[in-house]
Amino acid sequence: MDELAAFDKWLTKTEDKLDGGKIQRPGSIVDACQALSKARDLRAEFEKREKPLSTAKELIGEDPELNVLTTKCERIKKLADNYLSKVEALCVLWASGQVNADLQAIEKALQASGSKIKMTADDLKACVSEIQAVLVV
Repeated sequence: MDELAAFDKWLTKTEDKLDGGKIQRPGSIVDACQALSKARDLRAEFEKREKPLSTAKELIGEDPELNVLTTKCERIKKLADNYLSKVEALCVLWASGQVNADLQAIEKALQASGSKIKMTADDLKACVSEIQAVLVV
């Protein structure tokens, strides 16, 4: 169970770092790409760190503490995935010069990039607005 306590602590620290999934203005496209790499690394870290939780659920079954930790994990993982999508979109839009384009052109740029961004139309619109607010001074 020490692994689960460490995982819980890591989740809390990760949630604080993600700061609600807000993106920050990178100094350059290189900084943006480095942020993308870190976001991808975070996603991989989730895969590795949540294995003890899965094992505990298999061994113990229904348990209130495990359910709370599972809910917390899913919430923060979703936040991390959302952040990853935002940073990926930021990189694509900045590199393609489409930051100020209309939503249709932006969607085409994202599709052309081979990006794996999974967002609803409303989420994409909100994401683009956030990216434009961050990049367009």
